[in-house]
Amino acid sequence: MTGDFGKFINEKRLGRGPAGGDILLKDIAKAMGTTATYLSDIIKGRRNPPEMNLLLKIAEILQLTDEEKAEMFDLAGRERNEAAPDLPEYIMDESIPHVRAALRRASDKNLGDDFWKHVLEEIDKKG
Repeated sequence: MTGDFGKFINEKRLGRGPAGGDILLKDIAKAMGTTATYLSDIIKGRRNPPEMNLLLKIAEILQLTDEEKAEMFDLAGRERNEAAPDLPEYIMDESIPHVRAALRRASDKNLGDDFWKHVLEEIDKKG
C-alpha cells in the first residue's frame, strides 16, 4: 500500500523528465545509488522513506522546489514517525537552546497551529 511519501514521489516524477516525459524509477534509484526494487518498495510503503542524504538526491533528480522539498521532508518524517529529517540538526544545535525550550513549553501548553502560524509570520517579518 502506497503511503503519502510514495504518492508524493510518484506524482513528482511525472512529466519532469527530458522533453516532458516521466522520470523513471530506475533513474531515480541510480541517482540514489540503490536499486529500483528498493525504491519501488519505498514508494509502495513497504519500506520507510530513506535517510536525508538520499532524500536530497531524490529532490535533485526530481528538481523539487524549496516548498516541494519541505513537503517531502515532512512526509518522510511523518512516515518514519520522526521529526522531518531537515530539522533535528537545527533543533539540537547547542548554540540555540531556546529552540528546544520553546518547543517544550508550546507542547506543555498545548499550543496549536494558530500560535505557530503567528510565530511563522513574525519570522517572515525578520526578512
